Amino acid sequence: MHRFIHCIKKHLNRQHGMIYPHILLILVLIMAASISTVDSSVTKWRTADYLTDYYEMRIVELMALRDVLSQADPASFIMETNRGTTSIDIIEMSEQDRQIRITTIHEENIFSATYYYNRKDLSIVKRAE
Repeated sequence: MHRFIHCIKKHLNRQHGMIYPHILLILVLIMAASISTVDSSVTKWRTADYLTDYYEMRIVELMALRDVLSQADPASFIMETNRGTTSIDIIEMSEQDRQIRITTIHEENIFSATYYYNRKDLSIVKRAE
């Protein structure tokens, strides 16, 4: 290791005018690597934030759906939560089928889903966004 350092010092002593561009290049590379790392971290943070919002909205949606399904003859209603205002609209499609529309408004975002419910089988047939 000592020999390596000695060779580097000899090389640097021979090229007095060339050390500044080398250091400048090394600094630019270090800065580029730092910027890339910060960008990656910020991207991961934003993705985690978006996923948190999505799953919180899904929980609010499922709470509203649970309230609708627990009633024998449900009516449309509005529910206030800390995540925004959720409106639930119930549309009778036929004697057996019911459409449940759930819309949550949170800040500037609107999340909505429609559930198709079969009253005869007491089951959710499908979900559409």
